[in-house]
Amino acid sequence: MLGDYLKGKRQESGLSLKQLADRTKIRLEYLKALESGEYGRIPGEVFVRGYIREYLRSLSFDPAEALSLYDEEKPPLPEPEAPAQSGSWTGLHTKTRGYLVSGLIILILIPVAIFALRFFEKPDQQSALKSTGVKSASLERVVKMIPEPIKTAEADFTNKHLLEIRAVEDSWVFLQIDDNISYSMLLRPGERRSWTGEKKFYLKTGNAGGIRITFDGRNLGAPGRRGRIAKLTLPSTPPEK
Repeated sequence: MLGDYLKGKRQESGLSLKQLADRTKIRLEYLKALESGEYGRIPGEVFVRGYIREYLRSLSFDPAEALSLYDEEKPPLPEPEAPAQSGSWTGLHTKTRGYLVSGLIILILIPVAIFALRFFEKPDQQSALKSTGVKSASLERVVKMIPEPIKTAEADFTNKHLLEIRAVEDSWVFLQIDDNISYSMLLRPGERRSWTGEKKFYLKTGNAGGIRITFDGRNLGAPGRRGRIAKLTLPSTPPEK
């Protein structure tokens, strides 16, 4: 059983689970799931395989045997979800959706506002508007009733580094920004994510050939070979493989 195999290697190295979590930067609950064989608690097979590799390499053991054990006892994988079609609502760019929603709100509110003004004004007031030229004042009130168009949030890139990651295969990625914020995620083929940071990014992936990196507008390509773990610190530090 893989869990017993991993636990034996860890105990042979004289480390506790907490010490191993600190060394590998893998969450303690995921290490416990590996040793208990509860792989469903870990988000995806790419994560499981990446964690197994990192677990054993941090103890200076070859992960090949453990990966073979995992292949023998792993549960069947669920069917992948179909990607959103480019013509669907979810496939639209966030800014485009914001403009569409704004336009619909304006189209709905203009006739409602005009109807409300006409309904509540008395007949003598309406005739007075025509004779005294106050019609423009009514129009101003209508305009003021219409809300400002919805604006999508724009990222402030001033004096910040920009990191973009595009997945070409299923790839587990761990990212730490400015030694402060951390993310652990599974990127699907075609998925693209971007982040800003003031100082640096620390990146670890379980499938180095499955992602493409762009940093501050410069295309860095893949940080390593397919199926290999890679670590990268940006800026100015070469990847560790």
